[in-house]
Amino acid sequence: MRWSPQQDAALKAVADWFRRPQEQVFRLFGFAGTGKTTLARHLAEDIDGDVAFGAYTGKAALVMRGKGCTGATTIHAMIYRPRGGDEEGPSFAINRQGAAAEADLIVIDECSMVDEELGRDLLSFGKKVLVLGDPAQLPPVKGGGFFTDAEPDAMLTEVHRQAADDPIIRMSLDVREGRELAPGDYGESRIVSRRQLETDMVTAADQVLVGTNRTRRLYNGRLRELKGLHDPMPAVGDKLVCLRNDKTKGLFNGGTWIVQRLKGADSARVKMDVLPDEEGARRSVSVSVLRSFFEGEIEQIPFAQRRRSDEFDYGYALTVHKAQGSQWDDVVLFDESYAFREHRERWLYTGLTRAAKRITVVR
Repeated sequence: MRWSPQQDAALKAVADWFRRPQEQVFRLFGFAGTGKTTLARHLAEDIDGDVAFGAYTGKAALVMRGKGCTGATTIHAMIYRPRGGDEEGPSFAINRQGAAAEADLIVIDECSMVDEELGRDLLSFGKKVLVLGDPAQLPPVKGGGFFTDAEPDAMLTEVHRQAADDPIIRMSLDVREGRELAPGDYGESRIVSRRQLETDMVTAADQVLVGTNRTRRLYNGRLRELKGLHDPMPAVGDKLVCLRNDKTKGLFNGGTWIVQRLKGADSARVKMDVLPDEEGARRSVSVSVLRSFFEGEIEQIPFAQRRRSDEFDYGYALTVHKAQGSQWDDVVLFDESYAFREHRERWLYTGLTRAAKRITVVR
């Protein structure tokens, strides 16, 4: 494969770093389409030893596998192990015999989502860690950014020619460089007005993304109605999003889950088993969630109450902030970039790059 001078310099910088035992982390950052994952995969092929690929969410790990990063998993699966459990399901502890322990190099994509606790647990294995990030995205949600609070060791800015032919990459490049996106078709992707939008465009998508929590609640309600779900409480098969980390249960902020079984409810809480919303997921987790989370009253819940509850809400529509760290093949993005003023372009860029194959932007 022929590398650009910038890519070649990055490859050499990473190779030099790998030979220096005293430096544990290398930050390889770059914009969408600059070849970060391709470079990382190429480096892994040249490593004399085992390489473990990981990402914050199952969706991002799936995208990594699709790009040739064999065996990519969530960071959680890479570094923790279940240690038995109770009626709440298994709890997790650091796994000193797992993939991270056996690796000579660990490659982490979408690293902005990694918080301090997860980052320190990852580094506790003492292995070389190559992290990939994109500084054009929104700043990480509260608690993230463990690896992005320092300058990159190598920064890729040139979108290579093959990637520039990808309509989503082309759209993201236009946004990043301050150009307005015109309505119309971009390969399989498109930009449409609200009056052009048809219901099946939305219901057929893998994920709906919006800007504000108000819109998210409205659209989640509407999408559940279209599925015949009128009770405000969850039903078996409902799609949920986790709102707070709990590594002991394997719950991470922004991860999406499917209700597998309802275990009971009272006037305050709903108890249920949930499965990760990813192909081949088998291990369910028992959660207990305050009803208020599903009644649109999250902001009114006192912190002392929240702390004693798992935190979930419906996940048919997510905010772009909450979707950072994940990708889906087919995305519908309701453009609410106007709500973010100085971060307007970064919000739209982040939203566009959550789509791996096709995006419909609704204005």
